[in-house]
Amino acid sequence: MEKVGCYIHIPFCEKKCYYCDFAAFSNLEGWIDGYIDNLIKEIQMYRKNMDLAIDSIYIGGGTPSYIDDKYIIKIVEEIKKFPTDIKEFTIECNPNSINRKKLENYKKLGVTRISLGVQSFDDKVLKNIGRNHNSQIAVNDILLIKEFGFDLSFDLMLNLPGQDFNSVKNDLEMVKKLEPDHISWYSLILDKGSLFYNLDQKGKLKLMDTDFEVDISSFIVDELEKLGLSRYEISNFSRKNKESIHNKKYWNIDGYVSFGLAAAGFLSNTRYTNVRNFVKYDKLIKSGKYPIAESEFISSNEREKEYIIFKLRETEGINLEIFREKFGCDFLDKYQKSIDKFKDQDFFEINSHFSFTKKGMILSNEFFVEII
Repeated sequence: MEKVGCYIHIPFCEKKCYYCDFAAFSNLEGWIDGYIDNLIKEIQMYRKNMDLAIDSIYIGGGTPSYIDDKYIIKIVEEIKKFPTDIKEFTIECNPNSINRKKLENYKKLGVTRISLGVQSFDDKVLKNIGRNHNSQIAVNDILLIKEFGFDLSFDLMLNLPGQDFNSVKNDLEMVKKLEPDHISWYSLILDKGSLFYNLDQKGKLKLMDTDFEVDISSFIVDELEKLGLSRYEISNFSRKNKESIHNKKYWNIDGYVSFGLAAAGFLSNTRYTNVRNFVKYDKLIKSGKYPIAESEFISSNEREKEYIIFKLRETEGINLEIFREKFGCDFLDKYQKSIDKFKDQDFFEINSHFSFTKKGMILSNEFFVEII
């Protein structure tokens, strides 16, 4: 029996943000019932045909907390028909979409961790990126989540329109006051299909200078460390023993089963992605077929490359002994030529692990190009 993580995609939102290119849709309330019914059938299909045990759950979106909690209850009850030994259970929420009743039911279901999409505590910035909450709503929801005793992670973003150094310093001050267990702090990525991507193509999106963004990013890392939130992955920071167990499965190239529209999974060395279209998803499920758009077997060589890149995004880097056990070769010997190109540039630390320095983390893509 393969022990895996479980990802469930809820593609509904009250409003789609301007930077978003995820499979997330607003104004489709009439589709929720049918989607959840199909999601349950997909889960049943995997349980019937595959020998899986689930040890982590992550419900993402979209905005899972946007839909009625009765749907979340229905989904989780179905998931728990698998053999389970849940080490962590996360649900994504957005400010302005939770209440006491929902949190009570999440707690009863065994949710241990809430990831809240704050993005900024600057109301001007929030308006610029199309969020439907303000900073006070975010603070109120954070306090409510903490009252229920969930582990709290929240997302913040860098390089947003209208964001400056004072805005970032204010975000850090709010982190200090609110004391989350975990922070994911991402730089804006202009994904094709998002409103921001289209504006940028037309020269209508004003963002930070690249060097300024790098300097602020370095400042954020240092300041979060002072607050007890240590960087453990390039964009993720946590207090001791509060790292995301589920996300580490991705970075360790471990197995995870994924359900729902556009969900991506990795089972038996095969990566698959579900269809992104509601009608196609419905048709495939109703015909008794897996709703998979594409799948690819990942060879040992490809897994090795992916493992290197994912592990070097983590501050602890590559455990050299574990690498040898996984891939049957010595990392330092195999990649000596690539390593030597950077050996005098303060890129790496080498002991029982091979890891990036702070400088190496910033310029990591230069090394990854060599490896690939």
